[in-house]
Order: sequence, then C-alpha cells, then structure tokens
Amino acid sequence: MADIATNIAIVQTKAAELDALVAQFRETKTAIDAAELAIRTLRPYSDPTKAFQERLALFGHARMIAPSAAGEKPLAQIAAAAWAGVV
Repeated sequence: MADIATNIAIVQTKAAELDALVAQFRETKTAIDAAELAIRTLRPYSDPTKAFQERLALFGHARMIAPSAAGEKPLAQIAAAAWAGVV
C-alpha cells in the first residue's frame, strides 16, 4: 500500500483528469443536444422509430455515473444503430 503522500498525489492527479473529462463531456453534450434539437425541429413529431434517437447524451451521462457490466454496446454503436437508414 502506498503512503499518504503518494495517495494524495494520485488523488490530485486524477482530480485534474476528471476536470478535463468534465469539460470534454460538457462540450460533447452541448453538441449532441444542439443536433438533437435541430432534428426535433426538422422532424416535429415525437415518435422516434428506434430507441436512443434522442437524449443520447443523457444516456451517456448515466452510463458514466453507473457503468453497467462488461459487454454492453458502446454509445457510438448504439447511436449508429438508432439512426441507421433514417434521413
């Protein structure tokens, strides 16, 4: 087991990494939210033909908070499947 000073250094380093990830997530969520809003504006009916066509960023956020067991599909794969063939 590492000593207290080493553990403090680890926490501080990882905290900085979390800050960077939070900033990246916020930027990514803003872009996804804007694209989803544009889609809803262009397609005003609220009847997605496949799951995860809207609110994917919130699903991603939930996954970060409580990741599921190994073997689940990546979000990029879920988004690709949700929008396959939709114009």
